[in-house]
Amino acid sequence: MMLYALLRGIAGIALRWFYRRIDVDGLDRLPARGPLLLVVNHPNALVDALLVGWAMPRRVTLTAKATLFQNETLSRLLRWLGVVPLVRASDARSAETGATVDPRRNARAFEALRSVLRRNGAVVIFPEGISHDQPSLAPLRTGAARIALDARDEASIRNLHLVPIGLTFERKDAPRTRVLVQIGHPIAVDAWRTDAESPVIALTHEIETRLRAVTLNYQSTDDASRAAVLSSLFASLLTDELPSLGAARNYALDVSTARRISEARRALLCSSDQEVRARADRLLRALEMFELRVSRHRIVVDDVNISTEGRNAVPFLLREGWIFAVAGPVAIWGELNHWIPFHAARAIAKRKIESASDPAMRTILAGSLLVLAFYVAQSALVATFGGWIPAALYLISLPLAADVNFLLRERLRRALRRARTYLLFRRRPKLKASLQQELRTLKAEALEIERLLQRASTSEATA
Repeated sequence: MMLYALLRGIAGIALRWFYRRIDVDGLDRLPARGPLLLVVNHPNALVDALLVGWAMPRRVTLTAKATLFQNETLSRLLRWLGVVPLVRASDARSAETGATVDPRRNARAFEALRSVLRRNGAVVIFPEGISHDQPSLAPLRTGAARIALDARDEASIRNLHLVPIGLTFERKDAPRTRVLVQIGHPIAVDAWRTDAESPVIALTHEIETRLRAVTLNYQSTDDASRAAVLSSLFASLLTDELPSLGAARNYALDVSTARRISEARRALLCSSDQEVRARADRLLRALEMFELRVSRHRIVVDDVNISTEGRNAVPFLLREGWIFAVAGPVAIWGELNHWIPFHAARAIAKRKIESASDPAMRTILAGSLLVLAFYVAQSALVATFGGWIPAALYLISLPLAADVNFLLRERLRRALRRARTYLLFRRRPKLKASLQQELRTLKAEALEIERLLQRASTSEATA
């Protein structure tokens, strides 16, 4: 248990250093007790497993494709960590040169997972079977459904819940971006029944429905890219709260906004009201023009509603000046101590990229190993000249200094940007009034169009 806690802590630090913000939504939906089968989408290779393990408040048992266990060193490490290998049908066919796949190929693995569930443990399954770069869920394999139904019907395991977990990345390959871990509504396996000819297929469809409810799915990569830009803009438009200097905006707001946009787009396609369609087109053009206008002034939409009252300036300067004066030296210390391992990890990550998941996975793995090596070397050097107590204190200070460096660097960037906007609006109050009025108009129009579409959808559903 101590080893798991240590590895989970290291994974959490590595994830926080790569991604700017990781939000976990829906923890209250997790059953308080009993066995859990966590079904998770798989967009980012090993990073997905690290995220789930870090986000879950209880220990989880991971599953992985059996091909990873072909490497003896990696196999020993995975088994040591308690990872259970699953043989995919595609791998079995390949190994058997097209022969019929033995349905009992995972019998031992299933028994190992049932053993975890009997102990009220939590098992992680990636039902897509593969990690991929597609902007939508891949077709789900039936393994998760078979494990759940076998556990209920054959092993008499009670109170089992299937819990869908969606992982959404702002840009999975880019450092200092945001991630959302969203927990969906669980399926109580004891109570789940179907009249379908194949219960396994029916349950797989139900799992897919619930996974789609906690993930974003698009027809093409271009659609996904446009939706990301639009959802970020609309999220800035629809919130009245000025983002904190100390942290990025909660990514759950962008994701929920993306879903609202997708629902509105579907409603527009079904709507026969040409006037609503025309208003939506005008709104999108107006938003593009508004974003161009604010960017010409080097302003971001989030800061348009900044206050320019003089009484706010002095507290702002005093607060930020005090923070940078106290934390600045620590941040510089963190930057100096981690510059070599961080940049070396990024250089390793950029070599021969075959998938968008490669940069994050390689950076996190290489970075963790290099940082630990540098920590050991530095601590040993301090111990040589100062003893083990100073070395231990020095070792504790290193990750804290790195955290301060990341936080302060982003805070400084936001503070300078906001100060520039403040001074601009002080010099040009008419520009400030014009932008804020335009923002209010755009927000009101967006909400009105959404209301009209919802009313039209309700009318059609009840007709």
